[in-house]
Amino acid sequence: MRLPTLTRLLAALALSATVAGCATPQYQTTVRLIPPADAQGRACVAKCEARKTACQTDCQTRYQACSAAVEPQVETRYTEALKQYALELRQYAAALRHYELQMQLNWWYGPPFHHPYWMHPFPVFSPPYREPVMPTREGVRAHLVKSSCQEDCGCLPAYDSCFVGCGGQRVSETVCTRNCPPAK
Repeated sequence: MRLPTLTRLLAALALSATVAGCATPQYQTTVRLIPPADAQGRACVAKCEARKTACQTDCQTRYQACSAAVEPQVETRYTEALKQYALELRQYAAALRHYELQMQLNWWYGPPFHHPYWMHPFPVFSPPYREPVMPTREGVRAHLVKSSCQEDCGCLPAYDSCFVGCGGQRVSETVCTRNCPPAK
């Protein structure tokens, strides 16, 4: 198979994959809670709501305490992240210099240094290396909090089961929101 034919085939496959990805239907699930009709069931649901509120308050208090506890580690981790960034930046600069040298060799000598996909004499592709991103103190703190502290304590699933146990109903509905198939 010749190279231009292969390139066109790959481009056609990429285009069809992109179009297929755009046409995929997207769905959203919503949950509706239907309370019980009798007074005893409503009183039971009120107790469930009180437990849920207490659970969420306790969870929020623990999360804030955990978030404050990671504060002493932030400066140390931030310093480590800056050192790692400096190392990655040096590696990036070396790789970029190597890339620029290859481009100069391609310009001055042509083949055999000439890559078959680039149009001689001006290559249009950017370097194949991603520039490292400088860390921020807030980013390091957010990563530490996310990895160390639990924000969700499971209060809502417990509330849902208590609600259903009191005689209420939990109804889930899935609705197409984008690229919906035609109604039959």
